[in-house]
Amino acid sequence: MIKKLILISLLTVPCYAMAQSEWELPETAKAQTEKTSAQNTGTPKKEKRIEAKYAAGTVPVVDGKVVFETNISVPGASADALYDLAIAAVTEITKQPNQYELSRITAVNKNEHIVAAYFEEEMVFSNSLLARDFTEFRYTLILKCSDGNVNVVMNRMSYDYEKGRKTHATYHANKFITDEEAINKKGNKLYRLNGKFRKRTIDRKDEIFTFVEQKVTGK
Repeated sequence: MIKKLILISLLTVPCYAMAQSEWELPETAKAQTEKTSAQNTGTPKKEKRIEAKYAAGTVPVVDGKVVFETNISVPGASADALYDLAIAAVTEITKQPNQYELSRITAVNKNEHIVAAYFEEEMVFSNSLLARDFTEFRYTLILKCSDGNVNVVMNRMSYDYEKGRKTHATYHANKFITDEEAINKKGNKLYRLNGKFRKRTIDRKDEIFTFVEQKVTGK
């Protein structure tokens, strides 16, 4: 009797093994297993990078000072014509809603076709029902016109931040938004405070240069 039982057991082993081989994990379990396996392989995480628009090299420093500069090509236009357009463009900027009373054209030179202006304006970082984060932004614009070209320089930038509060502070772009001051040593992260000033200043510079270009080219 015992021999028969042993024989029956041996005969059923292959059948059980065959049946067992048809069983498999459900798809969700498979996915979890594959995910865990991938994590265990030690695959390196994707390295953080600063958006190219604000990365190292996007804030030029000349003789220790932050200076943004661009040349706008206007083929066929005379220096006299461009000078008039430049004055009109700068005057329009002084009247934008974000400008304070002291924003104005400070000097002009018709013979050399130069327009210089000083600006004090509101620069907003964020705005919500609960809080409004902004600073007073000061800078100078100099436009120099020649036949077929308008050179635009933006410099002497500073920020009067949280005016009227205990945390009130004044920052100068030359020592605040440069690569050395705003980007960490690895070059992959902007410091929180310096970074938001750097980003918004670059954005504003682009807005102004684009605005002037549209006005002098008529595009």
